[in-house]
Amino acid sequence: MIQHKKISDAELVHLIKSGEKEAYRDLFEKYAPKIYQFSLSYLKNEEDSKELVQEVFIKVWEKREILDSSQNIKSYIFKIAVNAIYDFIRHKNIESAFNDFARVNFDIHSNNTWDNIIFEEMKSTLNKLVHQLPEQRRKIFNLSKRKGLSNDEIAQKLNISKRTVENQLYRAITNLRKHLKKDSVIALLFFYIICS
Repeated sequence: MIQHKKISDAELVHLIKSGEKEAYRDLFEKYAPKIYQFSLSYLKNEEDSKELVQEVFIKVWEKREILDSSQNIKSYIFKIAVNAIYDFIRHKNIESAFNDFARVNFDIHSNNTWDNIIFEEMKSTLNKLVHQLPEQRRKIFNLSKRKGLSNDEIAQKLNISKRTVENQLYRAITNLRKHLKKDSVIALLFFYIICS
C-alpha cells in the first residue's frame, strides 16, 4: 500500500489523474486548511470559507484528467481559490448593489421582502434570457459568468478555439443587453453587475 503522505505533490497529482481517491484525500488534507485560512482572510465568514474550500477541491477533482504533474499544484489550487473568491464576492455584491439602488430610487419605507421579490424577478428574467440562447452560447456564458472559468479554460473544456469562446461571449452579452434594455433600469443594473 502506498503511503501518500510521504510522496511529493507531483506524485500525488499523477495518482489523482488516474482517479485514485486516497491521493486526492491526502491533497485535500494538505491544502484545505491553507485555502480555508486564505478564504477567511477575504470573506470574513467561516461558513462561506468552508463552502468555498469544498468548491475549490470539487473543481480540482473535476479537472483531474488535465492536471499537469510538472506544474506546482499548490499554485494551481490557490489560483482556483482566488477565482472562486472573486466570483463569490462579485455575486454577493449583486444583492448589495441592488439594495443600495433600491434605497436611493424607491420609497425609503419599503421593506426588504418587496426588495427581495424584485431581486428574484430580475434573476428569473436573466435566467430565462440565458436559457433562450443557442446551446453552445449558453454553455459558454454559464461557464464564464457563473462558473468563473477563463476563456482559455472554456476553450480547453469544450475543445474549441479561444476565438470562438470570445465571439460567443460577445454575442451572448450583446443579445442579453438588447433584451434587458426593454426592461427596467433595475434589471439593467443587475445585468451589468453579473456581466462585469
